[in-house]
Amino acid sequence: MNPRRYLTDPRRPASRLLLILASIIAVVVFCIDALTSLDIAIAVLYVVVVLLTASTGMRRTTVAVAWGCIALTLIAYLASHDTSYFGSALARCLVSMLAVGTTAYLALRNQSSTATLLEQVQLLDLTHDAIVVYDLNNVITFWNRGAEELYGWPARHAIGKTIHDLVQTEFPVPVDVISGSLLSEDRWEGELVQTRSDESLVTVSSRWSLWRDVQGRPLAILATNNDVTQRKQMEAEIMRQQRELRATIDAIPGMVWSSGPDGCVSFINERWSDMGISLVNLRGELWRAVVHPDDVSQLEEAWSGARATSEMFSHVARMRRGDGVYRWLHIRGAPLMDEDGRVLRWYGVNTDIEERKLAEEALERSEAFLARAQGLSHTGSIGMKIPGGEMSWSVEACRIFGYPPGTQPSRQLVMDRIHPEDAGLVHALFERAMRGEPHVDVEHRLLLPDGAQKYVHFVAHAMTSQSGQPEYVGALMDVTESKMTQEALHRSMTELAHATRVTTLGELTASIAHEVSQPISAIVTNGGAALRWMTRDVPDWHEASTSIEAMIRDARRASDIIRRIRTLVQKHDLQHAVLGVNAIVEESIELVRHELQKQRTELAVELSAEPLYVLGDRVQLQQVVINLLINGVQAMAAASGARKTMLVRTSRPDPGHVLVLVRDSGTGITDEDAGRLFNAFFTTKPEGMGMGLSICRSIVEAHGGRIWAESNEEHGATLQFTLPLHPYSGRCTPDDADELSLRME
Repeated sequence: MNPRRYLTDPRRPASRLLLILASIIAVVVFCIDALTSLDIAIAVLYVVVVLLTASTGMRRTTVAVAWGCIALTLIAYLASHDTSYFGSALARCLVSMLAVGTTAYLALRNQSSTATLLEQVQLLDLTHDAIVVYDLNNVITFWNRGAEELYGWPARHAIGKTIHDLVQTEFPVPVDVISGSLLSEDRWEGELVQTRSDESLVTVSSRWSLWRDVQGRPLAILATNNDVTQRKQMEAEIMRQQRELRATIDAIPGMVWSSGPDGCVSFINERWSDMGISLVNLRGELWRAVVHPDDVSQLEEAWSGARATSEMFSHVARMRRGDGVYRWLHIRGAPLMDEDGRVLRWYGVNTDIEERKLAEEALERSEAFLARAQGLSHTGSIGMKIPGGEMSWSVEACRIFGYPPGTQPSRQLVMDRIHPEDAGLVHALFERAMRGEPHVDVEHRLLLPDGAQKYVHFVAHAMTSQSGQPEYVGALMDVTESKMTQEALHRSMTELAHATRVTTLGELTASIAHEVSQPISAIVTNGGAALRWMTRDVPDWHEASTSIEAMIRDARRASDIIRRIRTLVQKHDLQHAVLGVNAIVEESIELVRHELQKQRTELAVELSAEPLYVLGDRVQLQQVVINLLINGVQAMAAASGARKTMLVRTSRPDPGHVLVLVRDSGTGITDEDAGRLFNAFFTTKPEGMGMGLSICRSIVEAHGGRIWAESNEEHGATLQFTLPLHPYSGRCTPDDADELSLRME
């Protein structure tokens, strides 16, 4: 608001009253001056009218009133002096007009000064700063609008109060010190903490100026205060954040550093002190002073290259601790650039990788040892993630599959090396793995591009990786040499088994000859009888036919005996078929029956009423039964004076196996010999080779069974073996066993 316009507004009640009063006084003075004969300068009272009008602040009205008063003075003079216009009356008139004019001039001048002062005061009110003027007794004489907004007290409340009591000033130094500085320098600056009307604290930046009069005596103090509370809070927050940032940087395990664009390190965190390194003593020569001499040149070259290109800096070097021990560190740095791409500073961190370096070296040694061990054992490792199928393999696994080192594995590459006849087996293996089967175990063949075949055995186990993704970890074993060795061993065992059978048959020559001679003698006898029945005068064709049928039966019996002997003697590959266990036992007994009779052995045969079948080779299983029977006969032959009895039994001890038992009444088995009975080359007979029972164990175990021996409570021993039952067991009668066995072959 314009103060001049405010003061001259006629609508103000005070202004109107003054104008009315001035008008009344003017009328009264005119009436007295014009209508009375008083011989005084009554017109001088017009000065009061001018002053009253001037106090309203209306400049034009004041000028008009002054001219009006002069005019009224002249009119009153002319009206009251008809004849004589000179003399003392004229002098009084002129004095009155001069007084009115002079008063009007001074009033107008005072109005201009007042308006200027009011405008200056308004400018002080317009500023946002709080401006306060108080005397040397600290009593407030001026309080601008900025002070009202800052402290909350209006000017009418503040003026006349003691400033420091009103705002409860907290000084940073004693007041006497501030007063002394103000008197000596006429000014003082500082920060004060004061209180608002709402009891809240405010921090102000205060500037005091001492106001002196023309003689230099102190009159008052002008204080200009700026609210810096937010700035102080921000500064405090910045300081707190800086402390937190410094604490965070110091807490970082790495060695934080920063440098200027020239690469000179100017800041390091507390971690460097833990390493015994101080920037004060190493400024400018930090890297060369602490980096291993063998690594300095490479580090400086890499650091110079990074500064030249303004790119990320990364290097590995050894750095010396305070105790003189060098440790491997990974040194990394990044540039801070301005808008024009110029580097302002470099910020970096050194990470201690000594443990990682040792772990890497240990891992490299471990991987080298593992690769060497895998190469020696021909065992590779393969991993596969589920369900994506991503694969990884070791160098040895890659070599087993015949691929160049470094080849990335895939399911297709694996399938390309699988033997066509085993492709379905391996494909099913992958499908089982995708379904999440916990264990996989398969043996198959590989067909390499050069036509070579390999036998491999793959075993894998499902597990969960650290990321929670299921995967398989497995071992791939090249068992080609083992397979070839096993086949060679099998051939050797087959040869040895054949030789054992031949030896056994050699031992049974008398029994075999007796078994064959009986049907031949019967054939001769029946042939002669048939001839006599036919050459009689009246041939008896019925008797002759009966004799011929007996001849045919005996011939078949002799043929069966010879077939069985030839089968045992001939060499042949394994021929697995579904065989009746009872039939195998009966055939074996027939071959050694004469030996049993010659040794006066009482044989008891208890065959299972339930048809029992196994999957195996007829010749090898007969060899096992014959060996057990012969061993029992020989054991009883060494026992003098005892009754020779032998029991042969077949049974089903549990739902999945068949048991064949041979019990004799011989010398039995000592505890010392029980653990070695089935070892190769172990025998209790002076002329024995010690291979019979060893071969029996190999045959039984090859058929998936188990063989063992036990001593009887009274006399003799019991040798027995079990074989896995075939599903045909129990589905037909015992009479069909032999027919089924031959048909299944």
